[in-house]
Amino acid sequence: MITRHDIFLRENKFSIYVCPNKEINFHSHNYLELGYVLKGEAIHSWGEDSFLIKEGDYFVVDYNSAHSYVARTKELELINCIFLPEFIDPALAHCRSFLEVISNYQIRFNSDLLLENPSIKIYRDEDKRIKKLLNLLLDEFALHQPGYMQIIHSMVIELLILTTRKIYFNPDFVSKNSFSDNVLKYLHTHYMDNITLTEVAAALNYSPAYLSMKFKKELGISFTKYLQKTRIEQSMRLLAHTDKSISEIAADVGYRDLKTYYTLFKSFSNSSPAKFRKNHSPRNNSPE
Repeated sequence: MITRHDIFLRENKFSIYVCPNKEINFHSHNYLELGYVLKGEAIHSWGEDSFLIKEGDYFVVDYNSAHSYVARTKELELINCIFLPEFIDPALAHCRSFLEVISNYQIRFNSDLLLENPSIKIYRDEDKRIKKLLNLLLDEFALHQPGYMQIIHSMVIELLILTTRKIYFNPDFVSKNSFSDNVLKYLHTHYMDNITLTEVAAALNYSPAYLSMKFKKELGISFTKYLQKTRIEQSMRLLAHTDKSISEIAADVGYRDLKTYYTLFKSFSNSSPAKFRKNHSPRNNSPE
Protein backbone atom coordinates (compact mmCIF):
# COMPACT_ATOMS: atom_id res chain seq x y z
CA MET A 1 0.00 0.00 0.00
CA ILE A 2 1.45 3.36 -1.05
CA THR A 3 0.77 6.13 1.48
CA ARG A 4 0.89 9.90 1.06
CA HIS A 5 4.14 9.81 3.06
CA ASP A 6 5.68 7.44 0.48
CA ILE A 7 4.63 9.80 -2.30
CA PHE A 8 5.98 12.84 -0.47
CA LEU A 9 9.24 10.99 0.22
CA ARG A 10 9.74 10.29 -3.47
CA GLU A 11 9.05 13.91 -4.40
CA ASN A 12 10.77 15.75 -1.54
CA LYS A 13 13.23 13.18 -0.15
CA PHE A 14 11.80 13.51 3.39
CA SER A 15 8.74 12.56 5.42
CA ILE A 16 7.81 12.33 9.11
CA TYR A 17 4.69 11.02 10.84
CA VAL A 18 3.37 9.48 14.06
CA CYS A 19 2.74 5.77 13.70
CA PRO A 20 0.48 3.82 16.13
CA ASN A 21 1.34 0.16 15.56
CA LYS A 22 1.09 -3.14 17.38
CA GLU A 23 3.23 -5.14 15.01
CA ILE A 24 5.44 -4.55 11.98
CA ASN A 25 6.72 -7.66 10.21
CA PHE A 26 10.32 -8.03 9.02
CA HIS A 27 10.96 -5.65 6.16
CA SER A 28 13.69 -3.50 4.64
CA HIS A 29 13.45 -0.31 2.63
CA ASN A 30 15.28 1.96 0.20
CA TYR A 31 15.58 4.96 2.50
CA LEU A 32 16.95 5.83 5.94
CA GLU A 33 14.69 5.76 8.96
CA LEU A 34 14.89 7.13 12.48
CA GLY A 35 12.23 5.69 14.80
CA TYR A 36 11.40 7.22 18.20
CA VAL A 37 9.17 5.55 20.82
CA LEU A 38 6.60 8.06 22.14
CA LYS A 39 4.49 5.59 24.14
CA GLY A 40 4.66 1.97 25.21
CA GLU A 41 7.20 -0.81 24.80
CA ALA A 42 8.07 -3.22 22.01
CA ILE A 43 10.59 -5.85 20.99
CA HIS A 44 12.59 -4.47 18.08
CA SER A 45 14.52 -7.02 16.01
CA TRP A 46 17.40 -6.68 13.54
CA GLY A 47 18.25 -9.95 11.87
CA GLU A 48 18.83 -12.43 14.69
CA ASP A 49 19.19 -9.75 17.43
CA SER A 50 16.26 -8.41 19.48
CA PHE A 51 16.07 -5.44 21.86
CA LEU A 52 13.46 -4.02 24.20
CA ILE A 53 12.54 -0.47 23.21
CA LYS A 54 10.47 1.81 25.42
CA GLU A 55 9.36 5.42 25.70
CA GLY A 56 12.34 7.71 25.10
CA ASP A 57 14.31 5.15 23.05
CA TYR A 58 15.10 5.64 19.39
CA PHE A 59 17.01 3.89 16.62
CA VAL A 60 18.35 4.33 13.09
CA VAL A 61 17.61 1.82 10.32
CA ASP A 62 20.03 1.70 7.39
CA TYR A 63 19.36 0.81 3.77
CA ASN A 64 18.41 -2.84 3.23
CA SER A 65 18.57 -3.55 6.98
CA ALA A 66 15.67 -5.90 7.79
CA HIS A 67 13.88 -5.12 11.06
CA SER A 68 10.58 -5.65 12.84
CA TYR A 69 8.89 -4.81 16.12
CA VAL A 70 6.08 -6.26 18.23
CA ALA A 71 4.28 -4.31 20.97
CA ARG A 72 4.56 -5.44 24.60
CA THR A 73 2.05 -2.89 25.89
CA LYS A 74 -1.52 -1.95 25.02
CA GLU A 75 -0.36 1.30 23.47
CA LEU A 76 2.62 1.68 21.14
CA GLU A 77 3.27 4.95 19.35
CA LEU A 78 6.34 5.89 17.36
CA ILE A 79 7.57 8.85 15.36
CA ASN A 80 8.97 7.70 12.01
CA CYS A 81 11.37 10.15 10.39
CA ILE A 82 12.35 8.87 6.93
CA PHE A 83 14.58 10.48 4.31
CA LEU A 84 16.77 9.84 1.31
CA PRO A 85 20.50 10.67 1.52
CA GLU A 86 20.16 13.34 -1.19
CA PHE A 87 17.91 15.29 1.19
CA ILE A 88 21.10 16.01 3.14
CA ASP A 89 23.17 16.75 0.05
CA PRO A 90 22.39 16.25 -3.68
CA ALA A 91 25.89 14.75 -4.05
CA LEU A 92 24.60 11.77 -2.03
CA ALA A 93 22.06 10.84 -4.71
CA HIS A 94 23.65 7.42 -5.18
CA CYS A 95 24.50 6.82 -1.51
CA ARG A 96 23.07 3.72 0.14
CA SER A 97 24.78 3.87 3.54
CA PHE A 98 24.12 5.78 6.75
CA LEU A 99 27.87 5.84 7.47
CA GLU A 100 28.46 7.68 4.20
CA VAL A 101 25.76 10.20 5.09
CA ILE A 102 27.36 11.11 8.41
CA SER A 103 30.74 11.45 6.69
CA ASN A 104 29.28 14.16 4.42
CA TYR A 105 30.85 17.61 4.68
CA GLN A 106 27.73 19.02 6.39
CA ILE A 107 28.03 16.53 9.28
CA ARG A 108 31.75 15.68 9.18
CA PHE A 109 31.94 12.51 11.29
CA ASN A 110 34.81 10.21 10.38
CA SER A 111 33.14 6.80 10.53
CA ASP A 112 36.49 5.19 11.44
CA LEU A 113 36.36 7.02 14.78
CA LEU A 114 32.98 5.59 15.80
CA LEU A 115 32.99 3.05 18.61
CA GLU A 116 29.94 1.27 17.15
CA ASN A 117 27.88 1.22 13.97
CA PRO A 118 25.20 3.89 14.63
CA SER A 119 22.56 1.99 12.66
CA ILE A 120 22.58 -1.12 14.89
CA LYS A 121 22.12 0.55 18.27
CA ILE A 122 19.27 1.62 20.56
CA TYR A 123 19.70 5.19 21.80
CA ARG A 124 18.30 6.68 25.01
CA ASP A 125 17.00 10.24 24.88
CA GLU A 126 17.74 11.16 28.50
CA ASP A 127 17.40 14.93 28.16
CA LYS A 128 14.45 14.75 25.69
CA ARG A 129 16.40 16.87 23.20
CA ILE A 130 15.74 14.41 20.38
CA LYS A 131 12.01 14.31 21.17
CA LYS A 132 11.87 18.11 21.12
CA LEU A 133 13.57 18.20 17.71
CA LEU A 134 11.23 15.57 16.30
CA ASN A 135 8.17 17.45 17.54
CA LEU A 136 9.47 20.62 15.89
CA LEU A 137 9.99 18.62 12.68
CA LEU A 138 6.42 17.32 12.89
CA ASP A 139 5.10 20.88 13.31
CA GLU A 140 7.13 22.27 10.39
CA PHE A 141 6.11 19.35 8.19
CA ALA A 142 2.42 19.76 9.06
CA LEU A 143 2.22 23.55 8.67
CA HIS A 144 4.11 23.80 5.33
CA GLN A 145 4.99 27.45 5.93
CA PRO A 146 7.39 29.25 3.55
CA GLY A 147 10.91 27.86 3.89
CA TYR A 148 9.78 24.87 5.91
CA MET A 149 11.92 22.37 3.99
CA GLN A 150 15.04 24.46 4.62
CA ILE A 151 14.28 24.49 8.35
CA ILE A 152 13.62 20.74 8.29
CA HIS A 153 16.93 20.18 6.48
CA SER A 154 18.89 21.99 9.19
CA MET A 155 17.06 20.16 11.99
CA VAL A 156 17.66 16.73 10.41
CA ILE A 157 21.40 17.50 10.27
CA GLU A 158 21.27 18.48 13.95
CA LEU A 159 19.40 15.25 14.71
CA LEU A 160 22.06 13.15 12.97
CA ILE A 161 24.94 14.95 14.67
CA LEU A 162 23.39 14.54 18.13
CA THR A 163 22.75 10.86 17.45
CA THR A 164 26.21 10.06 16.10
CA ARG A 165 27.86 12.03 18.90
CA LYS A 166 26.52 9.46 21.38
CA ILE A 167 28.99 6.80 20.15
CA TYR A 168 31.86 9.04 19.06
CA PHE A 169 34.83 8.49 19.26
CA ASN A 170 37.95 6.29 19.52
CA PRO A 171 40.76 8.60 20.73
CA ASP A 172 43.43 5.99 20.01
CA PHE A 173 42.60 6.27 16.32
CA VAL A 174 43.14 10.01 16.06
CA SER A 175 46.92 10.02 16.42
CA LYS A 176 47.26 7.13 13.97
CA ASN A 177 45.29 9.04 11.36
CA SER A 178 47.26 12.29 11.35
CA PHE A 179 48.63 11.40 7.89
CA SER A 180 45.26 11.04 6.18
CA ASP A 181 43.87 14.03 8.10
CA ASN A 182 46.70 16.23 6.78
CA VAL A 183 46.32 15.01 3.19
CA LEU A 184 42.51 15.32 3.21
CA LYS A 185 42.69 18.82 4.65
CA TYR A 186 45.08 19.82 1.85
CA LEU A 187 42.91 18.18 -0.83
CA HIS A 188 39.70 19.82 0.35
CA THR A 189 41.46 23.20 0.36
CA HIS A 190 43.13 22.84 -3.06
CA TYR A 191 40.91 20.43 -5.06
CA MET A 192 39.93 23.25 -7.44
CA ASP A 193 43.59 23.86 -8.37
CA ASN A 194 45.53 21.91 -10.97
CA ILE A 195 47.22 19.73 -8.35
CA THR A 196 48.97 16.40 -8.77
CA LEU A 197 50.03 13.72 -6.34
CA THR A 198 53.66 14.82 -6.75
CA GLU A 199 52.82 18.44 -5.90
CA VAL A 200 50.77 17.44 -2.83
CA ALA A 201 53.55 15.13 -1.64
CA ALA A 202 56.09 17.95 -1.97
CA ALA A 203 53.81 20.41 -0.14
CA LEU A 204 53.37 17.98 2.79
CA ASN A 205 56.98 16.70 2.82
CA TYR A 206 56.21 13.13 1.73
CA SER A 207 57.66 11.17 -1.15
CA PRO A 208 55.09 10.58 -3.93
CA ALA A 209 55.41 6.80 -3.59
CA TYR A 210 54.85 6.91 0.18
CA LEU A 211 51.87 9.26 -0.09
CA SER A 212 50.27 7.07 -2.77
CA MET A 213 50.77 3.84 -0.82
CA LYS A 214 49.74 5.25 2.57
CA PHE A 215 46.69 7.05 1.18
CA LYS A 216 45.36 3.90 -0.47
CA LYS A 217 46.07 1.82 2.65
CA GLU A 218 44.32 4.17 5.11
CA LEU A 219 41.39 5.31 2.96
CA GLY A 220 40.83 2.32 0.69
CA ILE A 221 40.84 4.49 -2.44
CA SER A 222 43.61 5.88 -4.63
CA PHE A 223 44.68 9.51 -4.36
CA THR A 224 43.55 10.22 -7.94
CA LYS A 225 40.15 8.57 -7.48
CA TYR A 226 39.53 10.47 -4.24
CA LEU A 227 40.44 13.79 -5.87
CA GLN A 228 38.10 13.06 -8.76
CA LYS A 229 35.30 12.06 -6.37
CA THR A 230 35.76 15.25 -4.32
CA ARG A 231 35.62 17.44 -7.42
CA ILE A 232 32.54 15.74 -8.87
CA GLU A 233 30.67 15.86 -5.54
CA GLN A 234 31.42 19.56 -5.21
CA SER A 235 30.21 20.13 -8.77
CA MET A 236 26.96 18.33 -7.87
CA ARG A 237 26.38 20.85 -5.09
CA LEU A 238 27.02 23.75 -7.46
CA LEU A 239 24.67 22.24 -10.06
CA ALA A 240 21.92 21.84 -7.48
CA HIS A 241 22.30 25.17 -5.69
CA THR A 242 23.64 27.74 -8.20
CA ASP A 243 22.75 29.08 -11.64
CA LYS A 244 26.31 28.81 -12.94
CA SER A 245 26.77 27.22 -16.34
CA ILE A 246 28.12 23.67 -16.55
CA SER A 247 31.38 24.90 -18.09
CA GLU A 248 31.83 27.42 -15.25
CA ILE A 249 31.20 24.72 -12.65
CA ALA A 250 33.65 22.35 -14.32
CA ALA A 251 36.33 25.03 -14.18
CA ASP A 252 35.45 25.91 -10.56
CA VAL A 253 36.17 22.34 -9.43
CA GLY A 254 39.40 21.96 -11.37
CA TYR A 255 38.43 20.74 -14.85
CA ARG A 256 39.32 23.06 -17.71
CA ASP A 257 38.65 20.28 -20.21
CA LEU A 258 34.86 19.94 -20.41
CA LYS A 259 35.03 16.52 -22.08
CA THR A 260 37.04 15.12 -19.15
CA TYR A 261 34.53 16.59 -16.70
CA TYR A 262 31.55 15.05 -18.53
CA THR A 263 33.24 11.64 -18.67
CA LEU A 264 34.10 11.64 -14.95
CA PHE A 265 30.67 12.97 -13.95
CA LYS A 266 29.01 10.15 -15.85
CA SER A 267 31.30 7.53 -14.27
CA PHE A 268 30.52 8.69 -10.73
CA SER A 269 26.80 9.43 -11.08
CA ASN A 270 25.48 7.49 -14.11
CA SER A 271 24.00 10.80 -15.20
CA SER A 272 24.90 13.88 -17.20
CA PRO A 273 25.42 17.20 -15.36
CA ALA A 274 22.33 18.66 -17.03
CA LYS A 275 20.13 15.73 -16.00
CA PHE A 276 21.50 15.84 -12.46
CA ARG A 277 20.67 19.55 -12.21
CA LYS A 278 17.14 18.95 -13.50
CA ASN A 279 16.52 16.17 -10.95
CA HIS A 280 18.13 17.77 -7.89
CA SER A 281 17.76 21.51 -8.09
CA PRO A 282 15.41 22.72 -5.31
CA ARG A 283 13.80 25.05 -7.86
CA ASN A 284 12.73 22.03 -9.89
CA ASN A 285 11.58 19.98 -6.90
CA SER A 286 9.87 22.48 -4.61
CA PRO A 287 6.42 21.49 -3.30
CA GLU A 288 3.42 23.32 -4.64
